[in-house]
Amino acid sequence: MRPTTRSFLALPAVRLSLAAGALAALLPLRASGEAGTNPTPAPAAPKLADAPIANDEELVARIDVTHGKEAVGSIEIRLHHKYAPLHVHNFVKLAESGFYDGTVFHRAGPESFLQGGDPLSRDGDWANDGTGGPGYDLTPEPNDKLHERGAVAAASMGKRDSGSQFFIDLKDHPEWNGKYTVFGSVISGLEIADRIAKGPRKGEHPQEAYAITVKVEKRVKKQKLY
Repeated sequence: MRPTTRSFLALPAVRLSLAAGALAALLPLRASGEAGTNPTPAPAAPKLADAPIANDEELVARIDVTHGKEAVGSIEIRLHHKYAPLHVHNFVKLAESGFYDGTVFHRAGPESFLQGGDPLSRDGDWANDGTGGPGYDLTPEPNDKLHERGAVAAASMGKRDSGSQFFIDLKDHPEWNGKYTVFGSVISGLEIADRIAKGPRKGEHPQEAYAITVKVEKRVKKQKLY
């Protein structure tokens, strides 16, 4: 049982007669800052996916989990932008666009892994779960991060990685080291993933729908004082 994706994703001129007083309405607007002007808006702040990350900063994703109307809790993931920059940039970009919101965890191996990130999981049709994505895939980014309990990695499509599907290791999987791109690590809320994976399933599909909302924020790294 390996965390992979499933097979496949000019108007006519008008004559005007103007009185002398009406000509004033056609005069150029006054200088910027006076009444009647449209000042240039300030440039928008760069999206978090494209913003620089200082050495003392890190990106943390918060996955809020709900079961029906019940708020289950949050899974927080530290993103490894130095080890898998392409995957982290893509994950943050999708999260900022709301791509993941409303999707459910669609695949689970109890005490092994939990998988999500498929937009097709919203439709309630289990038959197509595991086949969806954003319309593109990613080049794998092998790195030194190990598949330890709490590691977060991209689902594999063979020689390519899924553009959106990811899984959380629920135990150490040394046999997966170097085979799946690890781009994050759970720093809190791993017990929520355990709960979902241990719930009733049909095959590998959880029978209960645990929906997610993903937000990413930049934080200052906590410094060790020893």
